[in-house]
Amino acid sequence: MKKTTLSLLTGILLLVASCLFPLTASAAGTLTVSIPIEIEGGGTAIVIPEVNCPMPEQTSIEVANGTTEHIKIVISEPGSYIYTIRVEKKAGVFYSPESYTAYVDVVPEGAGQLSATIVLTKSDSTYKPDVCLFVLSDDPGQETPGGPDDPSQPDTPTQPSKDPPTSRPKTGDDHMLDVYLLICIASAGGLFLLAVVYYASTDRLIGKK
Repeated sequence: MKKTTLSLLTGILLLVASCLFPLTASAAGTLTVSIPIEIEGGGTAIVIPEVNCPMPEQTSIEVANGTTEHIKIVISEPGSYIYTIRVEKKAGVFYSPESYTAYVDVVPEGAGQLSATIVLTKSDSTYKPDVCLFVLSDDPGQETPGGPDDPSQPDTPTQPSKDPPTSRPKTGDDHMLDVYLLICIASAGGLFLLAVVYYASTDRLIGKK
């Protein structure tokens, strides 16, 4: 009886471990996304993540005139993440556009890897540029080059022309629910078999007496 019970418990533990292995493997992959920023005249860019979004390595970054700096964000789970990029305000200095929104859509790939699609949008237009470019403006809200009607810009953006992902609280990858369900089913089945063997052995002992 003891040997049978021990064997069943060992089988249940092995089954649970095998179910947990894919969860550990998928959590091992990380991805670093990069958002380019340029500021005419130089300045400080500020990054504001929405709720439940991974924090960037730096929430503010110095950008010199004529250079391109990158906001780097390390992401370890699939999901849709949204970031707002602004320029730190200076007295009497205005920039256009007022801000950019970065939509980062992260999906799983094979072998626990992740891939990301980044879509940038300007606060004053629907144009999707390749870089967050802030230019000096005489008045706040003044329209500047780079909008959808600017002939110097291409007719179609180089970024994917899909609608930005809808902001939503991050609840984790949906496949984790399936893993937990499998674990519960496996555990319940093992306990059921253990109970059957136990009662069968008890009946035989009573019959012998």
